[in-house]
Amino acid sequence: MRKLLLTLTALAIVVGLSSTAHVRGIFDKDISVPFDDAADDLSKLILPPPDSEQCQRIRIIDDAGGATDTIDMKDGSTQVITYEHLPFVSTYITYHPSEGYTNCDSFSRGGLNNPNQHGPIATWNELEGTAEPKSVRFRQYNQQGKLVRESNLIEEGKKSQTDYYNEDGLITHSTTYDLVYNVQESETSYRADGTRLMRQSTFASDDNFVREHFSRDGKVLVMKEERRHRYYALSLMYANGETRFEGEQKRGRTEMKFYRSDGTAELDVQLSYDQLRSARMVSFEHFDRAGKKHRKSIWMESEIGEVDANGYRPLVLWRVSEVTANGRPTREFNYRPDGTLLRLTLYKNKKYLEVEVEYNFNEQGSVISWHAFDKNGNRLPAVNYVKGEEPTTEITPVFSVPDSYRHQPQFSVPAELTK
Repeated sequence: MRKLLLTLTALAIVVGLSSTAHVRGIFDKDISVPFDDAADDLSKLILPPPDSEQCQRIRIIDDAGGATDTIDMKDGSTQVITYEHLPFVSTYITYHPSEGYTNCDSFSRGGLNNPNQHGPIATWNELEGTAEPKSVRFRQYNQQGKLVRESNLIEEGKKSQTDYYNEDGLITHSTTYDLVYNVQESETSYRADGTRLMRQSTFASDDNFVREHFSRDGKVLVMKEERRHRYYALSLMYANGETRFEGEQKRGRTEMKFYRSDGTAELDVQLSYDQLRSARMVSFEHFDRAGKKHRKSIWMESEIGEVDANGYRPLVLWRVSEVTANGRPTREFNYRPDGTLLRLTLYKNKKYLEVEVEYNFNEQGSVISWHAFDKNGNRLPAVNYVKGEEPTTEITPVFSVPDSYRHQPQFSVPAELTK
């Protein structure tokens, strides 16, 4: 009995497959493919047709219904295919040809026992159990046995990433393929030292792309941007990888979210243009230290005041709402353009914007009347605290508004969002 020893190097990376432990373990040990005598029932020589690229194909069938095919090709290479159960492929290996072996005659001259007949391993796949090979993992080597390309499953098997290497073993670029939608998704470029520089969507253009930028060591995502028709989004990260800013520009509106270094939300800002008032409007959503919503304020462009370099007048406070964690208001303060309190509304907070009581103020900040609302939301008759110029006998309620409500939060728009 003659045997050809084919040794697989320790290339296996654990990938969850539906195949059995036998197939997974095949990459952890040497494979001895016996070429038995013709009389052996487990060995079969398959003669290819004259126009085939194959010189000869020998199949060894095991007791479990699987098999191993060794195929000598006309270009001098050798392929080894294993089957968990015929015809379902489990692995596919190709070996480079040794120098001088480029046709079928060379095999008969060299013989199967010639240890120099085949060169180093060229490619290596671990394939799902299907009759049509579907690559799960892939390795490609050059004539010197150095890795030049590899593919692995990522994101729980939904995508495949292929990395390419130079002669020094440094990665030069990579591609990501979406196995769900069957399309190439992105490409990653690398610096000369092999660290990641940028990943962007395949076929990206100046007006339609998704790009991710990485830190100098290539380990941390520091910026992500996306552009499409009338839309641009930007994310900036802290050194620890936590998001510190998210911004979007779309149809005349800019939305920005600021985060603390521990990942909790700090401030949401929306810049827009109020068509009814022909003025800019800026809204702020404030978060406490735990990242829970607790206040929302809206500022409008004033009708008076000096115009700045951008042609805008100063912003004045218009409305402040105290809100629950899900954003529903409990108290809402409305202000006049001069900054004096106009109205205070209390909400029941059982149904969204269901009013319970509404108080009205004069320019000196005193309550002059209030309205209650019945269970159906209908306004009940007003209770007045001032009749003409004289106060009534009603006890006037007093409300205090935190001074911090009157101060506009400080924020800056990142230059990357305005480019």
